[in-house]
Amino acid sequence: MGDIVEGELTFSFGAGWQAIKYDDTAWYANQIRSGVSGLKAMDILACKENSHWWIEIKDCDGHETASTTRISPAEPVGVEQTRAWINTQNFAGSVKAQRKKLFIIDEVMQKFRDTLTSAVVAQRLRSAELLPFIGPSHSNESLVIVLILTWGLPDYARLASRLQQKLNTALVPYGMTGFVVNQKCQVPGLDPAITRRV
Repeated sequence: MGDIVEGELTFSFGAGWQAIKYDDTAWYANQIRSGVSGLKAMDILACKENSHWWIEIKDCDGHETASTTRISPAEPVGVEQTRAWINTQNFAGSVKAQRKKLFIIDEVMQKFRDTLTSAVVAQRLRSAELLPFIGPSHSNESLVIVLILTWGLPDYARLASRLQQKLNTALVPYGMTGFVVNQKCQVPGLDPAITRRV
């Protein structure tokens, strides 16, 4: 199977794997993106036998400072200040202030739910292109959510552990597991070679 490129990273899956860059599929372009659904997509859908991995990639290596607000569940100071101002102006009933980019785990969960929704639609419409990847939407085939977060600073292990706890909590209602890993991608059963363009 061919390589999948996401930004500066290339993913090479070995024999027996099927993988797609989901938002590059004709299905996503024609059925989801072209509509007014506003549905987001996980970056890569991969499967081997009856096991599935839906992968979200956040390549922050070299952009750690700019990405700091995305890795904290706390609201940015500007959002809190804006909400306070909205309340003082009595606009709270008609105006809402929120962060520009979601907390990274909230974004992963939004993309997971949206991808699951579009997988159900693909299954109902019998999309041949997505057929290998939609098993978890209507069967007991295993599904693991993976966040690949590249982060060049020495505090990566602590950061990943904290995000892993948040992801585990978010996945509890779905009875699923997830992983937060770096480009070494140490996830049981998932072993793509990941290289960075130089």
